[in-house]
Amino acid sequence: MKYNILIGGQAGQGIEFISDIISISLVKEGFYVFNYRYYQSLIKGGHNYNIVSFSKDKVFSFDEEIDFILAFDQNTVNLHKEKLKENGYVICDKSINFEKKLDFDIRKFLSENNISNRYENTVLASYFWKILGFKKDSLMEAYERKGKDSINLRIIEEVFKLDIKPIFNIKPEKKKEKYYLSGSEGIAYGAISAGLDIYLGYPMTPATPVLHILSSLKDKYNILVYQPDNEVGVINMAIGASYAGAKVMVGTSGGGADLMGEGISFSGMAEIPIVIYWAQRYGPSTGLATSTSQEDLLSSIHIGHGEFPKVVVAPGDPAEAYRRTIEAFYLAYKYNIPVIILSDTFLAESRISVDEIEVPNVPIERFINLNEQGTYKLYEITERGYKERAIPGLNAIVKANSYEHDEFGFQIFDDHKLAERMHAKRLIKMFHIEKEIYRLDPYFIYGKGDNLIVSWGSSKMPIMEALKGLKGWRYLHISYLNPFPRKVSEIIEGSRKVLLVENNLTGQLGKLIMRECGIYIENRLLKHNGLPISPAEIIRKIKEIEK
Repeated sequence: MKYNILIGGQAGQGIEFISDIISISLVKEGFYVFNYRYYQSLIKGGHNYNIVSFSKDKVFSFDEEIDFILAFDQNTVNLHKEKLKENGYVICDKSINFEKKLDFDIRKFLSENNISNRYENTVLASYFWKILGFKKDSLMEAYERKGKDSINLRIIEEVFKLDIKPIFNIKPEKKKEKYYLSGSEGIAYGAISAGLDIYLGYPMTPATPVLHILSSLKDKYNILVYQPDNEVGVINMAIGASYAGAKVMVGTSGGGADLMGEGISFSGMAEIPIVIYWAQRYGPSTGLATSTSQEDLLSSIHIGHGEFPKVVVAPGDPAEAYRRTIEAFYLAYKYNIPVIILSDTFLAESRISVDEIEVPNVPIERFINLNEQGTYKLYEITERGYKERAIPGLNAIVKANSYEHDEFGFQIFDDHKLAERMHAKRLIKMFHIEKEIYRLDPYFIYGKGDNLIVSWGSSKMPIMEALKGLKGWRYLHISYLNPFPRKVSEIIEGSRKVLLVENNLTGQLGKLIMRECGIYIENRLLKHNGLPISPAEIIRKIKEIEK
């Protein structure tokens, strides 16, 4: 049995906080949890909500239909009542109007216990937890994990003393340790595990959470986290730090990536490694700043003028985000190239519980030659096109250059034969990188069947959930998008019916498959309104195809 809880209210009412508390508590009760966050670009007011889904079985995404609405204002009920299942309930304060509600006089309780009204979310969460039939222990542990506020713990104690009978008696599962993390945390901890020295970012939703997470961890892991005055400063400062030997990652969204384009091209020419965390949001320009989309796939592959090697990898869930971030650092620093990790709002802000997180089998290295003496051929022409770097301040004399240059890094002007050789030397890396990514599992196949769903990025989560209710369908999740793993053509061509699923209007992965494999996928589910695809939408589309 799977349950879905919608927790809604205004910005400033602690909607995200309380959804995390309930999610962590459910994990402690042995359940698998998925926590989807929707928020407006406001500090106060408006309407924010989370959907917390939980089950004894693995949960990959939220559902459209809701079992419980925890409403912190009347607007939440008005906006979401149509999603409520026939046997569902609204859990709320007595002041909220709805026929099928289980209410509690929150203000009266706070007044009687001489507690500030800002704790109303803890009161409602405690009441909800009790009517579900759970014991208070896991709820108290969740609050303690978030910070030892004695008032929260006192509220739980007082609510559980009240004569409130459990209504639903949901039985806890066998308790097993699980990881509970967001896509942003997967990226941040993946970077730390890869040996991150410096993170640079200018705040831009939805990349900003990684900036906040790493800032909170900088002292623990000895990381420099810095906010330059704009994205041009971010990318150029990162290039300088990487040239000096640091492992560096930058974070941005589409508009910021546009400003970084010249710097990414600089990185490609100067062969200075850098990892770019690019979290997509809806629309051109500012778009819908807090809504999700998969509109930047082709932009990320082609960003930066001129031809130079570049890798684009798009994880599909928080656990994969951890793994792919470690791989991104490995590829960037082994091959001296820019590597883009492509995420989006849905992945960045969603939290999921998992039994384990896979660590990729790649070395955590800087790939720096510490022993070279004299003038170093940083750009030596070799069959494989790359070599270990030397860095300034050690034994070798090393020069990097963003102009076309010779093997030592000195600018060339009219030696076109050498320019041709240097150009080819850089691009030959892609041949070796393409072979390397097959060792890193550039795609996964889930499920069994003659029919195939094809997608990328965060669409993985609702597709994995939809697969539970589908027969005869499997799912091809493509993580590495540049260089493109052309072997997927055999999988696509060997399938009876094929459905392309993307969070954009133009089917950008479909275009990429057509370009790289010569295959046009006719059946398409393309959602482009700023909201993530739901499992139910996928199932409805497949039923339509199967008619």
